[in-house]
Amino acid sequence: MQLSETVKVYPTEYQKTLITETMTEYIHTVNRLVSDAVSGHSIAKTTTADVSADIPSALLNQCIRDAKSIVKKHYKYCHKAVLKNRNLIKCGSAIRVKAPNLPILKKPCCYINNQNYKIKDNCIEFPVMIKGKSKRISVFVKLTERQKSLFSCAKFGTMRIVTKNHALVAQIVYEVAEPELKTDGNSMGIDLGIKCPAVSYCSDGSVKFYGNGRKNKYIRRHYAYLRKKLQTSKKIKAVKRMNDKEQRIMRDIDHKLSHEIVKTAAAHKVKVIKLEQLQNIRSATRKSRKNNHSLHTWSFYRLAQFIEYKSKLAGISVEYVNPTYTSQTCPVCGSVHHADDRNYTCECGFHIHRDLLGAMNICNSTEFVGNRQTA
Repeated sequence: MQLSETVKVYPTEYQKTLITETMTEYIHTVNRLVSDAVSGHSIAKTTTADVSADIPSALLNQCIRDAKSIVKKHYKYCHKAVLKNRNLIKCGSAIRVKAPNLPILKKPCCYINNQNYKIKDNCIEFPVMIKGKSKRISVFVKLTERQKSLFSCAKFGTMRIVTKNHALVAQIVYEVAEPELKTDGNSMGIDLGIKCPAVSYCSDGSVKFYGNGRKNKYIRRHYAYLRKKLQTSKKIKAVKRMNDKEQRIMRDIDHKLSHEIVKTAAAHKVKVIKLEQLQNIRSATRKSRKNNHSLHTWSFYRLAQFIEYKSKLAGISVEYVNPTYTSQTCPVCGSVHHADDRNYTCECGFHIHRDLLGAMNICNSTEFVGNRQTA
């Protein structure tokens, strides 16, 4: 499994100038190659000898690979638009899907493969151009004890250098061995929601509620209000900063929730965590002015991804089940009907919290639909 660590870089002024020039040239080269490819000049067999750029050949190779990947994705989306327009024409619709614009990279960055950088003694060594020649520089970084232990025996992947909050950071990919999945133990069902971010039910009868949905909605409303005020004042950069801050907070909340869920699963000796496959949930759910914003800012996919990779690291497998009627089916008599807000009461006398009912039915479900969440 591949994971990543972010390390803050502390270059000298001279080193910072060299790195910034390298990142800018890297982005310009990728954009130029993409533009050439779309204009009709094939880059399928392009090598470093065919490209003129003021960056080391190791990085130039990575530029060519990135350009090919961007062009491939662009053609894929264009092809999808063409197919969709054909279907619309067959149906007699006057609506047409616009072809996607050519992607242009704007944020300066550079990618360095694992053969061209080294991490040792709180320093990262990688090549840059100095007076027209490729030379390695050693840049100081601060590594935590945890990062030192991870990097001491890790197999590295690609490193990305980028600017975040006016500071240079290195995002380093490394591989970790996945533990063997457990073959015996309990099952756990997780019901993800907006009012209750997550509820778990274990086959041994244990129940746990996670997070605070009201707090999450307040954070969303608060930052939406701030953005609206800034938009009225036409402070575009401040709007982006507020949006980034909100995303960081909500991402941190999802990390903490997923960590707590996997920790609980490990404590109850769970072998498999079952989640709902919530693909197209936004289009299938009833909409109203009251819940539209909450529904479209619900980060169920991200939380599911966090639970998935943390479970694998703990040796717990993840399965996705059909979400149909999981919060409406009585586990005693099997009848299906709606709950009254959060309270579910069946004609047979069974009553329970609606989200807990969902977690219970997910845990007992045998309608397996895959082992990966789809957006």
